[in-house]
Amino acid sequence: MGNITDLIKDVASKNQIIETFAARVIEINTEIASLHNSQDTYTVNIMRADGAIIKNVRLKASILELEQGIITIPKKDSWVLATIIDGVETRAFISQFSEVDRTFIRFKNDDNHYLEINTEVDKFQMLFKEKKASETSSPSNVKPTYKKIAQLEFDGSASNAKISTTFYDANGNETSKSSFNGNQQQTILSTINGKDVKERVKFTISSEGNTNAEMQFLDSDGNEKQKLTLDELHTEINLNKGNTIFNLKDKEAKLTIKDGFEATISDTKTLFKKDKLTFEMDDKFKINAGEKNLLTELESIITEISSIVVVQGVGPNVGNLLKIKTNLKNLLKI
Repeated sequence: MGNITDLIKDVASKNQIIETFAARVIEINTEIASLHNSQDTYTVNIMRADGAIIKNVRLKASILELEQGIITIPKKDSWVLATIIDGVETRAFISQFSEVDRTFIRFKNDDNHYLEINTEVDKFQMLFKEKKASETSSPSNVKPTYKKIAQLEFDGSASNAKISTTFYDANGNETSKSSFNGNQQQTILSTINGKDVKERVKFTISSEGNTNAEMQFLDSDGNEKQKLTLDELHTEINLNKGNTIFNLKDKEAKLTIKDGFEATISDTKTLFKKDKLTFEMDDKFKINAGEKNLLTELESIITEISSIVVVQGVGPNVGNLLKIKTNLKNLLKI
């Protein structure tokens, strides 16, 4: 099955007959053993109006050229115009389309760099890649491998329309990815250790609900070490998955340490908590230890002292004790 270019030359030089007829596409032949992608398609099977079936009708000039090409893939069951040169079915190719499922373009240069462009009704993908240098001179019967350099992808589906860009290291491992949709932007940076790829930094901006931005740092094992969250109303710094949390709002700052400590400073009060101990200050002081409150305990002392009966000598000055009790209520609260 020679190239269509050579066939056209033969047609021109030998005055061969060219026949074009309408046919229906009955099968899309994907290339399972393709060098690049198992979804590559170079031929289709068609059925003529008289019921005759012609297999492996070309979509590109040379179906033996697997490295590059420009291909339009018709929809299955759609009608096409097929052309046969000099009545030889192995020379058949699709010359016109009525419905297109997708188009595919692969360019190659002399440095074994490739640009692939894949378009569908709700998807556009552009991929830059190259053949691994150690395999550029491999025998023709050895399937080469390729490493990605960068990729741009647009998903136009109504429920999840987004654009994403991805970059890869010298070995083809993903090092960063950014995605964008109508409500959110996210960038992920990764580090590579051999074949082990770990996310290390993640930055997200969202306008859904309460507009916010979030930056997350992870260690080499993928565990979260720090997360910074900002929105219209507050800023939060989260260390080591909640072991330590700083929460900053307008006129309020709060610190929480896992397993017991909490501190809040605002324009209305100051609060410190450690296990069962509470110290709170606004216009008064509040000190609790477990279920015990300093004010009530002092009031109990004064009450007990006031009730002391002295048989001889001078007893407690109850009036002064009651005044102290009043003063305590001005200083302390329950």
